[in-house]
Amino acid sequence: MKQIFKRIWHKLIINENGAVSIYLIIIALLLLLFNAVLIDYARIMIAERQTEEAAKTALRSTMSSYNTSLQNKGLFGFEGDQGKAEAIFKEVFAKNLSTGEGDHFDFLNLTPVEGEISLDIHLERSLANKDILKYQILEEMKYKAPVEVGEAIIQGFLSVSEQVEQASDYAKISKQLNELAKSREEMLDEVEKLLKEAKTILENMRGRVEAESSRSSYPNVSVTYDIFQYHNKYNEDLDRIETLEGQLNGDLDRDERKEIEDEIEDLKNKTSQFKQNSLNLLNDLIEETETIVPKLDEALELIIGAEGINDDMQHALDNHESGNDYDDAKSISEDLGESTIAENTAGSLDDYIYPEEMFTNLKDAVEQAQRKITNSGVESNALLNKLKLFKSYVESDFNTSHRNVQGAVEDIKTYQNDGLGKLEEALAILADGRKEYKDNEEKIEEEEETADEGMEENKDQLDDIQDQITGGISDTELLSELGRLANEYGEAIVANNREFSMEDRDDTAEEALNFVDTLFKNLGNLLLSARDEVYINEYILMRFKSHDFSANGSAAYSFDNNQVEYIIYGLETYGANYLAALSEIFAVRFAINLAAGFMRPEARGFGPFIWAYALGFAFKQTAVDMTRITNGNPIQLWPGKPRPMMTYKDHLRLFLFAHPEGSKFERLMAVLHNGTNQDLRQKSTYVSANATATVDLWFLPQIIDILESTNVINGRVEGNKFYIEKKVNYSY
Repeated sequence: MKQIFKRIWHKLIINENGAVSIYLIIIALLLLLFNAVLIDYARIMIAERQTEEAAKTALRSTMSSYNTSLQNKGLFGFEGDQGKAEAIFKEVFAKNLSTGEGDHFDFLNLTPVEGEISLDIHLERSLANKDILKYQILEEMKYKAPVEVGEAIIQGFLSVSEQVEQASDYAKISKQLNELAKSREEMLDEVEKLLKEAKTILENMRGRVEAESSRSSYPNVSVTYDIFQYHNKYNEDLDRIETLEGQLNGDLDRDERKEIEDEIEDLKNKTSQFKQNSLNLLNDLIEETETIVPKLDEALELIIGAEGINDDMQHALDNHESGNDYDDAKSISEDLGESTIAENTAGSLDDYIYPEEMFTNLKDAVEQAQRKITNSGVESNALLNKLKLFKSYVESDFNTSHRNVQGAVEDIKTYQNDGLGKLEEALAILADGRKEYKDNEEKIEEEEETADEGMEENKDQLDDIQDQITGGISDTELLSELGRLANEYGEAIVANNREFSMEDRDDTAEEALNFVDTLFKNLGNLLLSARDEVYINEYILMRFKSHDFSANGSAAYSFDNNQVEYIIYGLETYGANYLAALSEIFAVRFAINLAAGFMRPEARGFGPFIWAYALGFAFKQTAVDMTRITNGNPIQLWPGKPRPMMTYKDHLRLFLFAHPEGSKFERLMAVLHNGTNQDLRQKSTYVSANATATVDLWFLPQIIDILESTNVINGRVEGNKFYIEKKVNYSY
């Protein structure tokens, strides 16, 4: 054995004969092995590509089964469920792996692996997904939407932004000042009334305190001077009574006694009558004077209150800041070519404020009148005091000097006259300070009546439509169903309806302008940031029906004729969405007409009149505009300018911007659901699939397994089969 081994070793290793042949055999074997691996590798690469193409083709075929109802709305969603999708995918995948029937050689012999083919239709990415729906709408509208027209209308509308902003700003401070001014004027009207009442009382007293000659004979008393004039006579009569009573104690016959007694009785009657008449006169004067006291006290309190309101008005005016909500809108607006409201109304708001010195002088005059008339001031020698002092003289049977009685009469006359003069001065200060207000009061009231009439016209128009809606065939049940669908698709419905009071002209103006402020702010923000909102809004206007004014009866207010309105507002009552649109059109028209009213030549002069005139013009012109709109006719954007014109639908285009948030998309989904009878949550837009196919390995699967472990190729080796796994995705 050892010899045999040596012989073989020598033959093969040491002996060089045949070495070249052996070497070539080894090299050929290696080349054969290498080529075998390359052949399988090439087959695997081709199989991978064919598997991937088959999977992609199968997925495209699956997703070609889209819902035609939704496609008519420009949207794509898979028509079917998970099972249908998998069945289509598996069938098409298998067919695309096969090279077909026949006796020809199958180089790959690809076979689908049952159990390793799966598909997911990803319902979380259905059309009920807001981002997905928005994306599809944007893709649709980039090619079909007449967005340039919509943007032109919006930009034309923005041309009035500066005027409307200034009107809104002026209206807000005017409303505040107007409300305060009315309270102030009510107080000052009451002050004027009280001062006039006090003045009338003093004037009525004049004839009884100023006459210097007797108007009646003793013992009658008509004026205070009578008391002074006859008080000596009164004292003489008292002395005479005393003397006669002494005589009665003497020795007198019956006739003499009777004569003296008669004289005594006559004198007593006269003195008693004189004293009583004097007291009656003085008591009347005292009582009348005392009625002045609370009037002047109340007047002074009201003056102080009115002054406080006037100070509040000045503070409000000084601290009023204009908003900047319109800045973005103004930056992209076109020039209207009109002067601004600020230029036309410069300084007019100052007319609301009275100068501080008016109140100072008025208070001083009333306080001086108080000191002259009553004893409530620092000046004790007032009319009331002098009357009471004079009364005490009479009650004491003039137990004072003739000079004191004369002085009392003169003082009463003086203080009455001085008090009357101070009241007249106060009334003059009040009249002079309020002259411009009072001069314009009648014109302001006329314009306020015009505003009230115009507001009532607008209210009647909306009420008439409300009455027509009430008499129609309701589709509230359908709207409630849409609301339920919208809730299921997303957030709860947020009511977008804005109701305007239509009861108070100032409140209605404020409510309307607040809405328009929001509208301009949203327009500016959205148009500057992106065009996406424009595309989406135009999609809604193009794909769904807005109010058709040619429709009659119940159909005019039904959901089918007001789909866009429902998407905007989401109200679940028959006809309510159309009414909501008209209400907001009223607000827009009112705001623009208010701005135009401020700029009319008639709106010049006194500040409160300007506000009243602008309100009257706005309400009346808005009533005209609303009549045209509800008849289906376009209206001028700016009163008196023929271009641009705006239709009812153009206003809806604006309101889609005014309601950018809330549940607009959810309502859009609900309307799509209703119109196509398709549940968007079941309409997938994105599908992914996993597919596995096998290819037979012809040579050395162990080497292919080694290559797979090094990630040179992707797949796995089991026996003599190579498994190719592919994941593919597809989205509409």
